[in-house]
Amino acid sequence: MKTAFINGNIITNNKQFAEGFIVEDNIFTYVGSNKNILASVDRTIDLKGYTIIPGLNDSHMHFLGIGYTNTITDLSSAKSIDEIIELLSNVNKDIIIGRGWNQENINNKYIPTKTDLDKISTQIPIIIIRVCGHVAVANSKAIELVGITKLTPQIEGGTFEFETGLFTEDALSLIYNLIPKHTKEDIKEMFLSTEKDLLKLGITSVQSDDFSTLNIEYEIIVDVLKELYESNQLKIRLCEQVNLPQKELLIDYIEKGYQHYKHNKLDFGVLKLLADGSLGGRTAFLREAYSDDTDNCGVPIFTQEQLDELIYIAHSNSIDVGIHAIGDATCEMIIKAIDKSQKLNERNHRHGIIHAQILDETLIKKIKARNIGVYVQPIFLNSDNNIVYSRLGERANHSYLFKTMYQEGIVTAFGSDSPVEDYNPFKNIYCAVTRKSIDGPNFDTYLEEQAFTIEEAIECYTTHSAFFMNKDNLGKFEEGYLADFIVLDKDIFSIKPKEILNAKVLMTVVDGEILYQEKF
Repeated sequence: MKTAFINGNIITNNKQFAEGFIVEDNIFTYVGSNKNILASVDRTIDLKGYTIIPGLNDSHMHFLGIGYTNTITDLSSAKSIDEIIELLSNVNKDIIIGRGWNQENINNKYIPTKTDLDKISTQIPIIIIRVCGHVAVANSKAIELVGITKLTPQIEGGTFEFETGLFTEDALSLIYNLIPKHTKEDIKEMFLSTEKDLLKLGITSVQSDDFSTLNIEYEIIVDVLKELYESNQLKIRLCEQVNLPQKELLIDYIEKGYQHYKHNKLDFGVLKLLADGSLGGRTAFLREAYSDDTDNCGVPIFTQEQLDELIYIAHSNSIDVGIHAIGDATCEMIIKAIDKSQKLNERNHRHGIIHAQILDETLIKKIKARNIGVYVQPIFLNSDNNIVYSRLGERANHSYLFKTMYQEGIVTAFGSDSPVEDYNPFKNIYCAVTRKSIDGPNFDTYLEEQAFTIEEAIECYTTHSAFFMNKDNLGKFEEGYLADFIVLDKDIFSIKPKEILNAKVLMTVVDGEILYQEKF
């Protein structure tokens, strides 16, 4: 099938204007002026002057996590502990689970406790997960059912407090054992329902950590994804970021050969590891203590030796790594581990640091020298804008330096980390070009010199993200590139920044196939 798209406002990555293009099967075979588009096409679609950009590629999210979050109680609107209690009191289930609370939005920055949750029930287990996903609170019944007492020893890579019911990082696994197992059909529905929402917003590719979402064996997620793609039910591009935090799991994955699986829209990609926590939860691992918690440097999930070993196993098997690191101490650990792997087995790689928030100019130079890329989330400014100075003090002036990374020539890919933040790419782009919060409009602009231009933001959401998928023919209007693109109702390159938030997708095309369309 050869389709001509004409009369568009197409800004290519080299800032050249084009009126139209031809898609043959799933490839752009011509990009340029209307007059040069061949007459011998099978069909012609009039773009009516609307702006066309490449399909947007979310470089790090939790695809399955979005679907799962839609099945539990949303606590993101809660402004008080009473509101949390009210929202959960209306739930009639054998186990009550909520997600989205944030103490920064609650009166007096209050952190919920098990005593609060016991007011809802002492007979039904209750778990509420902080918006970041790195902290949770459980009620007395949940703690009793998993056998935790005052004498239970702490586990490596996380913490729990018996008195308050607060769990962090790897200790979350203790309480998550209560969550019932989901069936493959449940999981398929979560993926399929989420895909519809992503396509409506112009997201045509996702790089996603889904192994860690549910308390099930990673092979079940592999099987579900293979079944969904091989039956052509899922059509969005997906590169799975394989979260395998134990040596035994990683070796098992390699021995089963999953990294060699190929489908035109599904790949099993980088090794994803969570190496620290979140800034909001004060579990990101810092070189110096938090400015508002001077006895706390955060939580390192791995020792240096453990991280070295996992990264080397992946590296030596030609698997790139994408490591969650928010704190500067964690970033230093990752740099050391990659250095060690390269000394033992030097190769071209596409290793990256996910989040890279507290990464000052010196660390940026180090990752540039090692060809390490970054997966960043400008939309984190939406929530962090009001806490960054209290958490970090003067260090805040040398953090979230995403534009500096980009200017240094580091591959800088944009993502949302949804459901931690909204997956709406236009909110993410707004935060990138304004350095402002959306939900807190009175917050100051944060390091204005770090703002991206709209053209740079689109580049980071397309070709830079595609780099980490090893898709060097994705994210541009160029002959030979994969035909993923979206039609917008606004000229995103010329409107005021505030109007970006209202940009609407009229058509989403993946692999030359129209997967979402509004009448225009």
